[in-house]
Amino acid sequence: MLRFSVAVLAKGVLITLIVTLGASLVATILGLIVGIVRVSPLRPLRWFSIAYIEFFRGTSLLVQLYWWFFVLPVFGVTLSAWTVAILGIGIHISGYLAEVVRGAIQGVNRGQYEASIALNFQWLTMMRRILLPQAMRAMLPTWGNMLIELLKGTSLVFFITIPEFTTASKLAADATGNYLLFFAVALFGYYVIARALITPFVRWLERRLSRGFVQDALE
Repeated sequence: MLRFSVAVLAKGVLITLIVTLGASLVATILGLIVGIVRVSPLRPLRWFSIAYIEFFRGTSLLVQLYWWFFVLPVFGVTLSAWTVAILGIGIHISGYLAEVVRGAIQGVNRGQYEASIALNFQWLTMMRRILLPQAMRAMLPTWGNMLIELLKGTSLVFFITIPEFTTASKLAADATGNYLLFFAVALFGYYVIARALITPFVRWLERRLSRGFVQDALE
């Protein structure tokens, strides 16, 4: 029975890590795109990004997953549970990350905008070469926090039939009757994953970008 429980937990942790990685990539890419569009000089693009952000931030992640998995088939669109888990969570979190990107870009020193205009940079060139590299340093801590929230949000994929870490802990507890042990494992398991993987990665990125910033400033 113990061997079964350990195997179930290991599989649950692996599923959680895969969903977290996939959804993080989706959230980061979409968050960057929508956040940049949010400060676009084109008003229709800004309106679209505002609608995107407000919708996905303002509605429940669980209900969004239900729509992706149970409602879309009514309209002839059927997605696998894994696709819904990765895209659904990633798109939901991207709404929050887009606002982080928008705030970081707008927080760049105004003189950088003026210097870019004086150099006759196009908007995309200014964004790519001047504003976004500086904004990345400012957004990293909040980005890391959102990835941890994303990790914890993966527990909801149980409702679309994926047996992730929390569900695996419940199955192991049901099989052995030791709820204290296995829910303690679940409780601290997420903490360990965040502290051992996400936090060190974000801090490594901060150090790398900070060294580049200091070097550029000295030059």
